[in-house]
Amino acid sequence: MKNYYFILGLTTNAREDEIKHAYRKLALQFHPDKNPSREAAAIFIEINEAYEILSDPQLKFQYDQLLTGAPATAHRDPRYRPRPPGSYSGSSRKKEILEFMQANLKYALMVSRIALLFSAVLIADYTFPPDKIKREVVNLELKRELRDRSIQLNLEDGESVTLNPKTALEFRQGSSITIYSSMIFSVPMILENEQTHFKTKILLSIYGNFSFIPLVLLITSLLGTFYWKGTEFRFNLGVVNFFLILLCFFFLQIHNF
Repeated sequence: MKNYYFILGLTTNAREDEIKHAYRKLALQFHPDKNPSREAAAIFIEINEAYEILSDPQLKFQYDQLLTGAPATAHRDPRYRPRPPGSYSGSSRKKEILEFMQANLKYALMVSRIALLFSAVLIADYTFPPDKIKREVVNLELKRELRDRSIQLNLEDGESVTLNPKTALEFRQGSSITIYSSMIFSVPMILENEQTHFKTKILLSIYGNFSFIPLVLLITSLLGTFYWKGTEFRFNLGVVNFFLILLCFFFLQIHNF
């Protein structure tokens, strides 16, 4: 049976604050981000396992009894059977998951860094001076299949822009319009009538109604890149950032639908 007190460098009469202090000190020393050796990862897992038992008063009491060879305290429920340390509350399964996360943490960190770079590109794309493209409105078409009626402006190059009926009144068949698109990803952001100089934002885009997605990606990628504590937390951030990147790529194209 493992001696968790020995793993943390403590005596069996260690107090709660001493256990916490020893754990923090060893976790900092053997954390894979601070100690790249192969032995450090295995030691780090044992340190977490020891702290999981000794930091819980009930588990610590039962472990102390097993360690000293004293009989376990009788339980009110006759069906209760004490389990050995390491098997409490599915700790073996949790240990396997933690080992998997630890082994693949470098990939999660790489995803978070890519996400941070990608969010910086999105911010630059939004803030750089837009490209201007001139088009002529071929006709206006009423869209009835949508929940709210809208007007589709069909342009000379075969593209179309959907506007609400009130905004569409500012445009006519044969009107010359200017489309302001982002410099990098060519996302349409503003539509301008050249005759009246009326401007309207194109809301159905990643820089319109869905602008919160790049902002969320920026926050989660910053946390995943610069917050170094907690293997599980950082690994999960990497997974979240991966799906947010896919979501951003999807919404970069949604203005073409």
